[in-house]
Amino acid sequence: MNGELARAEQALDRGDRAEARVHAWNALANLEPANGPRLRRVASTLDDQLLIDEVERRVALPADEVEAEAKNGFRLRSLIFPIIVVVALLVLAINTIGSEAGPPKPVVERAGVPTPANMLATETTGVWIAQVGLSNRMPLEKLAGDLEHRYGIPVGVLPGVFALPTSILDPRRNQLDGDALMGFLATRYDIRERAAVIGVTDYSMFSKTLAVGRPFLLRARANYGLVSTADLGAGLSSRLRGHTRYERTRKLVARAIGFLYLHRPVSKDPDSLFRSSMSSTDEIDALHEKL
Repeated sequence: MNGELARAEQALDRGDRAEARVHAWNALANLEPANGPRLRRVASTLDDQLLIDEVERRVALPADEVEAEAKNGFRLRSLIFPIIVVVALLVLAINTIGSEAGPPKPVVERAGVPTPANMLATETTGVWIAQVGLSNRMPLEKLAGDLEHRYGIPVGVLPGVFALPTSILDPRRNQLDGDALMGFLATRYDIRERAAVIGVTDYSMFSKTLAVGRPFLLRARANYGLVSTADLGAGLSSRLRGHTRYERTRKLVARAIGFLYLHRPVSKDPDSLFRSSMSSTDEIDALHEKL
C-alpha cells in the first residue's frame, strides 16, 4: 500500500492541491505498477504534465485505460464544433422568426402620361400621406390618425400611386430611383401653398443627388417627401426593446412633416427628429418624437 498516494488523494478531496502535489511526487519513490493508474489520475487532476510523464515512464499503464482516456478526449473535442453550429443555427432561427420582413422586390408597370385631368389630388393646406407602389405593409389610415393625435396637425390620406413608370426601376440594384420617383409624385399630386404630401413606399430606393445608396427619407421642393420602409424592419432584439417598422416609419414621416410643413431647421441634437442625417435604424430608434 502506497501511503503517500493515499495522502495525495485525501488532500485532493479536501481541495488542498499544494499538499496533494507534494504527496504525489513522494509517491513516485515506492510506486507499484498496480497503483500507476491511480497516481496518473491524481497527476491529471493536478494538471501536472511533468508528473504525468514521469508516471508513464516508470509504469506501463494498461493499454485499455490509455485507449479509453484517449477516446473520451476525442469524443469531447468532436462534440464541441457540432454544438457550436447547433447553437448558432438556433439563435439565427429565433432571430429570423421574430424579425419583420425585409424589403420586397419592386414591382412597376408602365404608367400613363400624366395630364392635369388625371391628377390624383390638388391640395393647398394640411399634411397628406399616400401609398407609393403595390406593396402595402404600412396602415396609412392608422398612421395618419396617430400623427394627428400626437401633434395636433391635420393629417389625411390621399389615393395611392400604384402604377409606377418602368424608367424609375434600376434592375441591377433592384431599387427605385428615388430622385425620379419624387419628380413623378409631383405629376400626380398638385400640392401648393402650405400643404405637403409624403409618399410611403415599401420598396428600396437610391438617390444619385444625395449620393446615398439606401436613404430612409427624401425631400424635394417645399412640398414633397418620400419615406422608404424597406430597411425599417425590426429584428428580434429591436422588437424586444419596443421598436418596430411602424414606429420607425412614424418617426420619419414626423421628420418630413417638421421640415416640409413646419419648416423646422436642422438640429445639432443627435436625438432630435431634425438631426442632419441618419445612417442606421439604431439612430432612428434613438430619436425623440417631438416636433
